[in-house]
Formats: sequence, structure tokens, C-alpha cells
Amino acid sequence: NLKKWTYVSAFGKGLGQQPCQYECPDFFQLPVNGDKKKMKWVMTMNINPGCWFGGSATEYFVGDFDGKKFTCPDANEVKWLDWGKDHYATVTFSNTGDRVLGITWMSNWQYANQVPTQQYRSGNSIPRDLGLFEYKGETYCSVVPSPEMTAARSKKAGKKLTESCEMVVNLKGNATITLSNDKGEKVVMNYDAKAETFSMDRTKSGKVDFSKDFAAVTKAPTYGKISQLRIFIDKSSIEALDADGKMSMTNLVFPSKPYNKVTVKGK
Repeated sequence: NLKKWTYVSAFGKGLGQQPCQYECPDFFQLPVNGDKKKMKWVMTMNINPGCWFGGSATEYFVGDFDGKKFTCPDANEVKWLDWGKDHYATVTFSNTGDRVLGITWMSNWQYANQVPTQQYRSGNSIPRDLGLFEYKGETYCSVVPSPEMTAARSKKAGKKLTESCEMVVNLKGNATITLSNDKGEKVVMNYDAKAETFSMDRTKSGKVDFSKDFAAVTKAPTYGKISQLRIFIDKSSIEALDADGKMSMTNLVFPSKPYNKVTVKGK
């Protein structure tokens, strides 16, 4: 009756990233590597403060649930759903069948009230399908752009950046991708195939002086090689995702003019 409750179990105290405040918890089942005979439970927990790059982010735990207790064998390892500065309050939709679709608020409580916008305080990310994959004996959450995003884009690829677009980059090794405009503002993304890392530098991305915490270089493990990057660019955000789902990075940017030039160096 939602009035009388029986205590069954608890999870989270002293685990994962500490200290922090928990918000917007979510709990769902996913198949490992798409195998529905091998299911795991995932608990997402949006935490603030104390995240990898400061402020807010989405942490997750992978384990088993017997109907009363959730157990996670690697609960002391911190796993991030996204490695950017602006990925918080992730929630999933209901009524989506076997799919688990998540969406997030693109901001960070370090500067959410200071971002140079009018009328609103940051938008939502693109919708993302969640899954599970294994790497070196560990199970991680995969994140890919929902296929409806592909269906909504133009049938024929353009040759120029626009204010709102998706850029697809095929990779065969180390690469540096730079978005820039004629004001000298730029965002530099770097993929290191040997180190298995991806980074995004927004220190010169445009307006950054509204908060001491905004200018940053974010860096993520890629859990193996990246063969294709899908980069979603909007007027004030960049969402870079490995097409296979092993890495995602979401960052706000505030250029004085849209980025209209892209430079790719490397393989």
C-alpha cells in the first residue's frame, strides 16, 4: 500500500566513489555481450560531488540480484557510465521492451548555475542504448547512440560542419581531431591506440572563464581499440562515443561562433 514497508537489504555505503551524495538511482537487467542466457543486474547511481574530473557524474555497479539483495563482486572499483564533465542525472525509460534506453542532463553542479546561457540551464543528451561487455575478465556497461538517431539524420553525408550535426571518424591508429572556428576557439580530441585512451581538451573551446572548474581536459579508457568514433556536435555540447559502445564522453562548450572547421591528423 506504499505506507507499510519491510526492510530487506541495503547497498552502497562505503562502496565505489566516496564521499558523495547519491541521486537518481536506477536498477535494470542487461545481457552480457548480447547473450540473454547470461544476464546481469546494473545499478546506476548519480553522484555529487567527488567525481573523477570533479563535481557530478554517473557511476554504475554490475552484479546479481536474488529478489532481496544486490551483490557486486567488484563494488570497490569505480566505473563511470561517461567520462566527460557534463553527464549527470542519468535515468532510463520504461515501456521499451528488451531495450534499456538512458538519457542524461548535460551539466555539472560545479558550475550549473553559472553557465553562460539564458532561459535554461543545459539540455539533455542524445538517447543512448545501454548494454554489457567483457574486457580482461571484468564486465562493463556499453553506451551507444540509439538507432533512432541514425534514422533521423540526413541520408547523404555533408562535407562541412553545421551547428548541429553528427561526425563519423574511422580510426586505424593514433589520431587527433580538432574542431575550430575563425576566432581561434577549438576543441582537441586525441585517441592513443597503444595506451587505449581517448581525451577531449576544451580549455580553449570558447567562453570558459565563468567558472574555475570549467576549463578541463577529460580522459577515458577505451577498453580495447576504437575503430569508429561518432561525435554529436550541437551549439553548446559535444558527445563523443565509440561506435561499439566501450567509451562515451560528454562535454559542454560555449564557442562565440560555431565550429566550422575540422582537422584530422593520424590514422
